[in-house]
Amino acid sequence: MIDEFIMFSWNNMKHRQLRSWLTIIGVIIGIAAIVSLISLGEGFENAIVEQFNVLGADKIRITPAGLTGPPTGVEGLTTDDLEVVEDVRGVDYAGGAIFETASVNFDNTDGMAFLKGVDNDLVEDGKIDVNLDLEEGDWFSSGERKVVIIGNAFAKEYFDKEILVKNSIEIEDEKFKVVGILETSGDQATDGVLYVPLEDAKELYDKDDGINFIYAAVEEGEELNEVAERIADKLENARDDDDFLIVTPDSLLTQLGSILSVVQFILGGIAAISLVVGGIGIMNSMFTSVLERTKQIGLMKAVGASKEKILLIFIMEAALIGLAGGVMGVLLGYFFAFSVQGVAALLGFSYLKIVVLWNVVALSLIFALGVGVISGLYPAYKASGLNPVEALRYE
Repeated sequence: MIDEFIMFSWNNMKHRQLRSWLTIIGVIIGIAAIVSLISLGEGFENAIVEQFNVLGADKIRITPAGLTGPPTGVEGLTTDDLEVVEDVRGVDYAGGAIFETASVNFDNTDGMAFLKGVDNDLVEDGKIDVNLDLEEGDWFSSGERKVVIIGNAFAKEYFDKEILVKNSIEIEDEKFKVVGILETSGDQATDGVLYVPLEDAKELYDKDDGINFIYAAVEEGEELNEVAERIADKLENARDDDDFLIVTPDSLLTQLGSILSVVQFILGGIAAISLVVGGIGIMNSMFTSVLERTKQIGLMKAVGASKEKILLIFIMEAALIGLAGGVMGVLLGYFFAFSVQGVAALLGFSYLKIVVLWNVVALSLIFALGVGVISGLYPAYKASGLNPVEALRYE
């Protein structure tokens, strides 16, 4: 019986193809928006976590207070602050850095890059502020000067000619020898940073004991947030002020997660509006169908069709419209999400990974089916309540 109703409803949809497609499109847009939103949101959350693993999930960062971006060109921390951080219980090692923007020239081509001046002794052991190894070359050693380790994207993409180990580049009109190239992190900004000895950075930017960035690695077994609190207390006591900012991976993830949730909520509201519009479209289409088929309804009642069967026929048709829109909406939503992933990869952000979430697929289809059924209930009820004699006389 049910299969007959489905075929009957399907044939009615085929008979009114243009109107059926226009109605289905409303559901497609709503479901596609929801699926792509959830998929991209999940992908971005995973990308953020992956990026923090590269940047050092075990590292605490201290910068001058009031920053809204990288601490380039600002002052406020000193080597004395670094010594305080190094002595805090639970800190494995700490490094001070000068973080600046630098003019760069290679192969007679000018460019700009972020530059970090870091302690030779830490770099010699590979203890930079990110969890990256060298793809080529070596770390610079203690006492070595006028050398640079460059990010993967800077080496391969910033200039027409690829920069190789042992090439020379000019930084702020000073010649530096490339001794190492870092492996790729998947993030264009991280892969574009240059690392030079701290003493060279001090000379380039006329700094004595001033630094603008401290990073501290936490000993194994220690709670990162507890160590961060100890650092804050020690620094505040030593400096007699709190003009510094301590950043932990947890705090950044919480902030970014909150921002992402707000964006998802807003976009989710837009997607919900699309579905409401789609539901209204289904209702309108079903009302029109009832008017067009008034005589047919009267004939079915005259030959013995019950109110329940008439009701079921129209609900089934509305449900099919919703389900068809749901299936195509899921496909379109994932097509859009995977397209965004491809564009992100081309732009150098390879951490965005879209995964088909089958629970989202199932819920989307059930939701679309529900929208169809709910939207078709009232028109179906009106159809089932028609008087057969009046329906047969309807012109």
